[in-house]
Amino acid sequence: MPSTTPPSLPLTLIVATTPVRVAPPTAFAEHEPSRTTVRLGIGLNGTLPWPRIKTDMSFFARVTSRPPVPGTTNAIIMGRKTYFSVPKSLRPLGKRISVVVTRDQSGSVRETVLEELLAKKGKMAAKKAEVEAQAPGEGERLDEEPVTDALVTPGLDAAVAELEKGHGKEGSLGKIYVIGGAEIYGATLRLKDEAGSALRDRPVRIVMTHVVKKPEATGVEEPIECDTFFPVDEFKEEDGWRSASPEEVSDWVGEKVTGEWIREGDFEVQMVGYERAR
Repeated sequence: MPSTTPPSLPLTLIVATTPVRVAPPTAFAEHEPSRTTVRLGIGLNGTLPWPRIKTDMSFFARVTSRPPVPGTTNAIIMGRKTYFSVPKSLRPLGKRISVVVTRDQSGSVRETVLEELLAKKGKMAAKKAEVEAQAPGEGERLDEEPVTDALVTPGLDAAVAELEKGHGKEGSLGKIYVIGGAEIYGATLRLKDEAGSALRDRPVRIVMTHVVKKPEATGVEEPIECDTFFPVDEFKEEDGWRSASPEEVSDWVGEKVTGEWIREGDFEVQMVGYERAR
């Protein structure tokens, strides 16, 4: 296990999107009524714009909680709204370091997050004791799993700095994932343009699940309503992006990704990857 965290540890955005046709602003609509753009929708009314898709949710859980090597734990960076969109009984997500980025200076968010972390650790300790009581020696096995931790920071630079100052120096920091919402995704993608950011040269990757609705009865793709969108709509080479191969994405996430469409009920999903080349 390494003694320090590599300085070039990538920031990997993990996100599910769906293509949405958006009409032009009113000022242009009168002159170009047929002009529409395709944006990548990620949310509706503060939650996902589609029903629970087990294929995508289990992929997210496996990828974000799977450490690159034993003895390390992945970090998931998110905004306040994303953190509180997770059911309270699951917060903070287990076997990961949840980093909540918020401008809240009152301390109320920090207090809530740390209270929930304490409660979570209490439940984990009780579970360990129960396992140990039923099978002496088995409780120690749980100590080998990734840890559950949580931090609250005012920004992305502070989030990564705190991760690397603590878990990084201990050699226990695995991968760093950015899991939303739109504002945090945007802030991560703008880092390369921020001269004062210590993260401006950090490699950036995107692991994206494409979601489309195709009812089995018709096989015809239906639009999914969204009111929140990913900051990038197209990943063009001239804009500094490149598409990653399925083999590369598989290496990033630690499991085989084929890039093929997978059907679940009325929906189809496809896992792909992009990397900022410059």
